[in-house]
Amino acid sequence: MSASIARAFARALAMVAMAATIALLGTAPARADIFMSAEFSLSRGEDANSYEFTAAVPEAIGAPAALIYPEGCRQTSVSRQTMAGRAQYAFEFACDRAFRADDVIRTPWKADGGTFVTNVMGAQVDRSLSGDGDGIVVPVGETAAGDRPLSQLAPEFLEQGVVHIWMGWDHLAFVLCLCLLASGRQLVGLVTAFTLGHSISLALAFFALVAVPVPPVEAAIALSIAFMAREALMASGRTGNRPALRRQTIVVSLFGLLHGLGFASALGELGVSHAERVPSLIFFNIGVEAGQLAFVAAVTLAMMLLRRVNVSQPVRVAALYAVGAIGAFWMVERVSGFGIA
Repeated sequence: MSASIARAFARALAMVAMAATIALLGTAPARADIFMSAEFSLSRGEDANSYEFTAAVPEAIGAPAALIYPEGCRQTSVSRQTMAGRAQYAFEFACDRAFRADDVIRTPWKADGGTFVTNVMGAQVDRSLSGDGDGIVVPVGETAAGDRPLSQLAPEFLEQGVVHIWMGWDHLAFVLCLCLLASGRQLVGLVTAFTLGHSISLALAFFALVAVPVPPVEAAIALSIAFMAREALMASGRTGNRPALRRQTIVVSLFGLLHGLGFASALGELGVSHAERVPSLIFFNIGVEAGQLAFVAAVTLAMMLLRRVNVSQPVRVAALYAVGAIGAFWMVERVSGFGIA
């Protein structure tokens, strides 16, 4: 009797999961990553101490709003246009003094991160920026080119790496499939294979040694989710099959290469000067791994708690069906958008 009750409970959970999946599909992001990036630039105007500040932000968060300028600066004009899903602003402002090193422009748009480019001192300056709940602070006072110390680079790109993996639903869905496919040493092996794969392709793409169009990569990433969900369902919780484990390790490594290309596109959007490329890559990747390990630990702990109440297997099956359905939907949506992109 208990077995029939468990099967009925599993079917009920699967139905609930599928209903939630159908509701989620309407709002699920079509892109592999929902990293909201902004682009800012500063250039000199025609008059002394006059400047043009441009901002390009996703249209979803790009509603018109006022900037907060450094003390002694006033806005003289503003224009806005929309292009390719991004709101593009051009602000002209003038100051009654030269910039100080601590001068900033506070923007209202709640992006996850962005870039700041300026050449007002005659040399190109690129800065990656982090967002918070109030918007992005643009350090316009940093107009002199110079390499930032490691103590400043490390926390910045560690944070960006963690934020990227936690906001990249595709990557989390794939890692969830790994957590529901294996446990213990086998899970460690699969996660390690995935890490090695995406670390290699992240470095190759970031240094422009490999160039692959983004839309096919995103479609393949979605396919990898559906594939791993099916693989976990077919495994049915069995462990100890060495040939199957070797095959899974190879497949996960190859899929890791695809996911690394997605990571590289996000890192490239942050803006990195030539001298900062190696440390930024290292600490961004460490941040990705830290966020990934935290997610794996959370899922593992949740499954341990579910096993104590004897519902881990129904929940596992329902979750895999839901994740596989989302992956399949994303793949179809992205392939259908090839001709539009």
